[in-house]
Amino acid sequence: MKSMVKNGLWLLAVGLILWMGASVRAAVISPVMTAFQATKARPQGFSINGWVEMEGSGAKGSLPQMVQTLARQSHVAGQVQQQKGADFQKADIHAEVAGFKTELIAERLASGATYLVLDRVGSQAFSGLGESTALVHSVLAPYGPVHLALTLQGTLPEAMDSVQEEAVVSQAFRAVAAARVNGIKTSQYVSVAGDTPFIHSHDSLQGHAVNIQVAANYNTYWHAEQIDVGTPLVTVTY
Repeated sequence: MKSMVKNGLWLLAVGLILWMGASVRAAVISPVMTAFQATKARPQGFSINGWVEMEGSGAKGSLPQMVQTLARQSHVAGQVQQQKGADFQKADIHAEVAGFKTELIAERLASGATYLVLDRVGSQAFSGLGESTALVHSVLAPYGPVHLALTLQGTLPEAMDSVQEEAVVSQAFRAVAAARVNGIKTSQYVSVAGDTPFIHSHDSLQGHAVNIQVAANYNTYWHAEQIDVGTPLVTVTY
């Protein structure tokens, strides 16, 4: 009987993770993937940034203990590093396993606000994207409302001028019926933020709601055109 109960609870937990992954995928990954595919870029990797602001008695605990708890829940092993400045305290753990980089952070500001952060970066195209997104959400969700940022990164083989980069950005925006909110065009890169009805959460940029950003620039390290599609904004360097 105990074995059956344990198996039942395990299956329930797995089912919850799968349901959560499907929910996050429908709400966030699918529209961003649609926009990315419209650029015709070759997938290179992804970056996920999740964070929560802790409330109540839990926000007053030890930062090293908080980040160690996150590490256990994320199945990540690493040394706790601590930093302290005039207006913040921080404990973090960095780890790289099987092509995935994970950074766990517990940070407290001088105001007393305490944040938990889980960053996950994959470098093997989009392999593990759904599972990683579900992991970030499921680990942080017990601590409060999860704020999630996702960036998909890829390349096109030929260097482009700003007109061609603008055309690629427009293709991505059309694919998800996104309205332009803010944009920058230079001789080095094109970056446009906008709002699509297919993503139901937003951030604010200069007083406007935004939930998608597309950027294009030539990456001299890759010797290829770098394409980034992110929600609510791109969180990688371009």
